[in-house]
Amino acid sequence: MRILHLASLVFGFTAVATLAAAQQPTPAPAPPAPAVHVGQAAPDFELAYVTATPEHKFETHKVKLSEFKDKKNVVIAFFPAAFSPGCTSEMAKYAQQTGRFNKTNTDILGMSVDSMWANMAFREKLEVPFPILSDAKKDVAKTYGVYDEAQGTARRTTFIVDKSGIVQHIDMAREALDPNTAAEACELMVSVK
Repeated sequence: MRILHLASLVFGFTAVATLAAAQQPTPAPAPPAPAVHVGQAAPDFELAYVTATPEHKFETHKVKLSEFKDKKNVVIAFFPAAFSPGCTSEMAKYAQQTGRFNKTNTDILGMSVDSMWANMAFREKLEVPFPILSDAKKDVAKTYGVYDEAQGTARRTTFIVDKSGIVQHIDMAREALDPNTAAEACELMVSVK
């Protein structure tokens, strides 16, 4: 009787463990690689962002990637959606690290497919000192191969482009990226050249 009871317990624990393992979520597959790779020229783009003046007027600014050529390195930080927790965390960390990027002659460009107005409000809320560009037509995200058709957003991807316009480093993740990795890549890039 005791053996039967012990066998029942073992069977019960095994069944529970098997059921628990079966219910564990399977990790999502890695996102597809971007269309632009390290060593390639970064495709040029021109996008806009809006700022509010102290007089409560709005000014539209345009940023063209090729205007940085031979002048500055650029971090292009695509993120899925303004005000989402991960994107808020990521852009806030970039804002905190801006001085570190400045030391490597690097400008940061945040970018999402949100409207200029959503990105303006997001930028103001976080007091971000760099542009957050609106790729509302999704052309740039598609060109770089980071547009997620199913979600209708850009995949979280950071491209580091050197002064000559060549992609030197790429980070991708489902969760918020740590800008320290990009800052370290920029520091390495400057120390090698």
